[in-house]
This record gives sequence, structure tokens and C-alpha cells, in this order.
Amino acid sequence: MELGDRIVVMRKGAISQIGTPREVYFAPKDRFVAEFVGAANIVEAPTEKGELVLPGGRLPIGSEAAVANVTVMIRPETIHVVDVGAGSLSGIIDSVSFIGDRQRLVVSGASTKPLNVDAPNTIRAKAGDRIGLSISPEALRVLPSQD
Repeated sequence: MELGDRIVVMRKGAISQIGTPREVYFAPKDRFVAEFVGAANIVEAPTEKGELVLPGGRLPIGSEAAVANVTVMIRPETIHVVDVGAGSLSGIIDSVSFIGDRQRLVVSGASTKPLNVDAPNTIRAKAGDRIGLSISPEALRVLPSQD
């Protein structure tokens, strides 16, 4: 994505999205684009009073719209590890992978599926640890329902 100032994502011969690398990465038009361009946590959950209701807590999605279920995309680097109780979600680390400039945590119990979390290497984390997760509402991208 660093070769151009605009990119085109195509699916089955049709254009799915055109935009700057930043637009396509952080504001994908649909689930296909979200998963095609970089790592993405796709979370499907019921909503209540403008919040996603998840096993590990609640996340505000910034919309009070009466929608029974919603699908959101959360990039791993937008999820912050905090003390249990200090974040809107909590879960248990399943695995930790050293990636060099960061570590990839796989966290279960926070969502309906394990979440990938990119955390700084300065955080001491090991499998079995219970952690808190903080996610800004701006980091959640509500995706359209698939046909």
C-alpha cells in the first residue's frame, strides 16, 4: 500500500472500494475489504442502547440505532491492554507471539471469537493471564450486513 496514493480493491472482477491506503485500511466498505487489507477482528454481536453486548463486557458503538445484531471490524493495533476492570472488556490470553516490534496476543472470553491484539513488547503477558482491553469507539468500524 505504500506504492500509491490511491488503491483499488477488486473482488471477482468488480471494484469493491477505491480510496487512499488509510481510508481503505481504517474505513473498509465491507467485510471483504476489511479482511483483505490487513489483520482484522470481525465481531458479530447483539446491541443494546448503543453498545455491543459481548461475553467480556460492553463496547459503545456510537449509535443508538435499534439494530438487533451488528458486525464490526476492529484492527488488532487499536486494542489496548489495560488492567482488569480498567477497560470495557476483559479476557484471558490464549497465546503470545513475538513479532519483533510488538507481540500478538490471542485473547478469548472478551468476544464471541478470540481477538487478535497487537501489544507493545514492554507489556509482560503470558498465556493464562486475565487482562483488560480498552477500545476507542472510533476504532470500531460498523460493517454492512452481508447479503
